[in-house]
Amino acid sequence: MRTSKNKKLHSIESQPIDTVIGTDILFKGDIRGESIIRVDGIVEGNLSLSKGIVVGEKARVTGNLESDRIIIYGSISGDIACKELNIKSTGFVNGNIQADNVEIEMGGKYNGNLSMQPSPPPSSAKDEKSR
Repeated sequence: MRTSKNKKLHSIESQPIDTVIGTDILFKGDIRGESIIRVDGIVEGNLSLSKGIVVGEKARVTGNLESDRIIIYGSISGDIACKELNIKSTGFVNGNIQADNVEIEMGGKYNGNLSMQPSPPPSSAKDEKSR
């Protein structure tokens, strides 16, 4: 059996989620922390969690999101800053996105500007060393 080392091993969905905002919850205010949060209800405020944010299919967030990894199944009205962003087919983002890596499934939508950090081409490092 061959073991594959793909990005799914690092997926926040496969890690324990420390905090859940349930479907019947309306939370007003900013949330900050180091762990992973899953939002299934309504949040009116900014979310800043270092390890990850999962926005469930029925969730609505009005505020900015900041994290290493973010997965969007629901609706976001606000700006996003992260290393890895995955907008699922049911996801909708109304705001600007700044990310290193972005994956948008067929059906996923966003309105706003997308800014990605350019990574240097692999050959440029080799060219510099050979001179």
